[in-house]
Amino acid sequence: MAKTNKYWQKRFTLLTQSLLNKGEDYYKDLEEEYERAIAILERDIRDFYIRFAEKNEITITDARRILDNKELKEFYWTVEEYIQKGRENAVDQRWLKELENASTRVRLSRLQSLEYRIRQQVEIITAKRLHGLTKLSEELIKEGYYRTIYEVQKGLGIGDTFTIMDTKTIESIIAKPWAPDGSNFSERIWKDREVLVNELQKELAQSFIRGDAPDTAIRNISKKMEVSKRAAGRLIMTESAFFANEARAKAFKELGVEEYQFLATLDTRTSDICQDMDLRVFKLSEREIGVNWPPLHVWCRSTVVPHFEENIVERWARDPNTGKGYKVPGDISYKDWYSKHVA
Repeated sequence: MAKTNKYWQKRFTLLTQSLLNKGEDYYKDLEEEYERAIAILERDIRDFYIRFAEKNEITITDARRILDNKELKEFYWTVEEYIQKGRENAVDQRWLKELENASTRVRLSRLQSLEYRIRQQVEIITAKRLHGLTKLSEELIKEGYYRTIYEVQKGLGIGDTFTIMDTKTIESIIAKPWAPDGSNFSERIWKDREVLVNELQKELAQSFIRGDAPDTAIRNISKKMEVSKRAAGRLIMTESAFFANEARAKAFKELGVEEYQFLATLDTRTSDICQDMDLRVFKLSEREIGVNWPPLHVWCRSTVVPHFEENIVERWARDPNTGKGYKVPGDISYKDWYSKHVA
């Protein structure tokens, strides 16, 4: 074989890192969204204390008092802004319906009005998480699939026709419930939303029961948001690893690769399970996500590379029109290859 195992390991390690970097870049953007949401929550809680606190303290009884007519009108104005903002960010239609119902309520407590403000920030974050991770997943699947085919064809110096990744296939990968809990990333984001809303509302009520000062209330609410932010990071990076490697599996199957080699990222952060799996060879037909195919755990950075023992399928050297394979120059760029064989 012209190319050694080290060649394949190097090429696919770089490819995997490139794909995971996209996940890291998206998480950095989402972190900024969380910071903006936290800042808005801090402002809303401070405004609430300024309006209703006596001696820098609000009791749960005070918080549950009904808004007067002037305060209720101000709440209506806020809700109208939230509805517009929600439409712009494509938030859950159920939340928009709740806001529309709230705009007609004639009795509302101070605490409820603040809960709506807090819930709005959670809904905006949830919508951005769903939209951003869906867009990221589509990009990782397409690029992972085509770059895998490109790397293998270039490495072997020969090529064959292959199936173009269609929308239906991409959607099926995105919707796949691969995790142990039987849910996909969209379902986990909705679940995170419910947990965060409940945690924030409970913390808010307890802060009034304890008689917390505004800085204490703000600090405790911010901590809950920080926990959610870290959970979002775990989800993004783990799902990125899944999409990148699932696209590779599709490409391997398309190309007739029969075996793969597990490749761990060996540094001080590498898990024991990935270290134990490093360099092991498996049949593609026997791959199991989380068992012998990455990701094996959250934040998993392991990858797989094609393993060749002169076992390349004959279809590789066959063109459907001429009966002959085509040569893939070793110096061809991905952009030129994509333009010729995909676009």
